[in-house]
Amino acid sequence: MFVILLLATIQGISEFLPISSSAHLLITPWLLHLSDPGLGFDAAIHIGTAVALIAYFYKDFLKLVRDRSPLLWYIVLATIPGATIGFLGDNMIETYLHDSSYAPLIVGIGMILFSFLLLYVDSVAKLERTSEKMTLKDSLFVGFAQALALIPGTSRSGITITAGLWRGLKREDAARFSFLLAAPISLGAGLYKAYGLVKHPEAGLSIYMIILGIIVSGLVGLAVIRWLLKYLSSHNMRLFVWYRMGFGLVVILAWVLMR
Repeated sequence: MFVILLLATIQGISEFLPISSSAHLLITPWLLHLSDPGLGFDAAIHIGTAVALIAYFYKDFLKLVRDRSPLLWYIVLATIPGATIGFLGDNMIETYLHDSSYAPLIVGIGMILFSFLLLYVDSVAKLERTSEKMTLKDSLFVGFAQALALIPGTSRSGITITAGLWRGLKREDAARFSFLLAAPISLGAGLYKAYGLVKHPEAGLSIYMIILGIIVSGLVGLAVIRWLLKYLSSHNMRLFVWYRMGFGLVVILAWVLMR
């Protein structure tokens, strides 16, 4: 129960903050020597955060559909690069980036390297446009950047917000578009993992654990989305930059000492 609550909470927080959920879900069990709840639970917490996105932004999606906004199609097209690369390279990514003995080192380096990118872009960004003014070129740029989140330590929200800032979006609007873009790919990732569970059922995973994972990650995710959008309306990204750098250094040091 402790592991379920801990990892579901971590997923709800780190999925939306630019600090990499994959990094935290990989490093936390490694550092604390926790048992892995398995693919089914992983699917549950991803579905939970996807539901949080849909619940928070459903009015935005309905408005895009009602107004026949081109932004809706931009979101669909921007989803394709990351979804395609993730689907085709799933086994290789898991083998070489997540299950390797070097995975913690990759996470630590990724956290630090992309911190410098986030810091630089946040410092030079023009911050003059809203998400409603985005073009197809802007959306595809963010979509291709999203594919980089397959590298542990990058952060899907972090790299897409950074890409949005690079294209001149205001911080809050870059985050909003990042979240709108995340809804289909997060739900797709959760359902894809659930499909894997149907093909290869896991022993010891109860329906109550799955439901709890969905509820906790979803509720925490809703709170984090609301907080982050409000925070970015009046603050820069430095808080997350310093956190990422500190986290990355701790992980690298721990990996070296455990060798």
